[in-house]
Amino acid sequence: MEYPIVVANWKMNLTLSEALILSGQIFRNVENIKHVDIVLCPPAVFLYPVIDGLRTKTKNLYFGLQNAMSEKEGEFTGETSLNMVKNVCDFAIVGHSERRRLFLETDEMVNKKVKFCLQNSVKPIVCIGEQERFHLEDHFDKEIERMKKQGGILTQIDTALEGVSEKDLSKICITYEPIWAVGTDNAASGVYAAAISYIIKNHLKEKFSDHASDIRVLYGGSVNSQNVREFMMQPNIDGLLVGRASLNFKEFCEICQIASQVKSGNTSFKDN
Repeated sequence: MEYPIVVANWKMNLTLSEALILSGQIFRNVENIKHVDIVLCPPAVFLYPVIDGLRTKTKNLYFGLQNAMSEKEGEFTGETSLNMVKNVCDFAIVGHSERRRLFLETDEMVNKKVKFCLQNSVKPIVCIGEQERFHLEDHFDKEIERMKKQGGILTQIDTALEGVSEKDLSKICITYEPIWAVGTDNAASGVYAAAISYIIKNHLKEKFSDHASDIRVLYGGSVNSQNVREFMMQPNIDGLLVGRASLNFKEFCEICQIASQVKSGNTSFKDN
């Protein structure tokens, strides 16, 4: 298994000057946080200025898009083509709950984006999630069936990965983000997130056999420095998608530091 991965989704926040300051602060600390892959996803319009402002880049720092169009070019006003960020972005978030809810993206649209990302050497971070909390403690079998119904999280996975070859599985991250926890102070517990991640990994194993272990499963939804250890202590959680907390460099770097410590025992960290 690769290093744990921590993804910063800045969403539609910050001015250019604020983005440059934040990225610079994070960059100065990243080289002291080992054994964790860190992905910054600023608004697309800030990508090139942010990267130019850093001048150099450490090996464990990557950049990603918050969304990706499934076409190379054309009459798609307001969209960002992967061709526009070639050799700049290594990752792209696809199927985020906000894209599904606000822009009516379907599982089929997510599948097209996943395959197009892979065709263009971009690693997709595929988001899945449910509207209402599962009650696994009382209705395990019934809830598993709910996950397999139309719109369920396991169906979201099946559709998103339809047509993906086994050789590309190592390039994919699945992010479990319960919709009821996104953008709130109501994060899932570590035990709950681990249980869902276990179900996801079992489902992937049934689908892809031994190759399923190549896919990293992340948790997203109100992650912060206070609860990150609870998530990263779970063996079935391979990383995190961080929203609001990624806009504060001290908070985000502490999340990365703890993720590194928990998964590898690394304790080196320097706050510049």
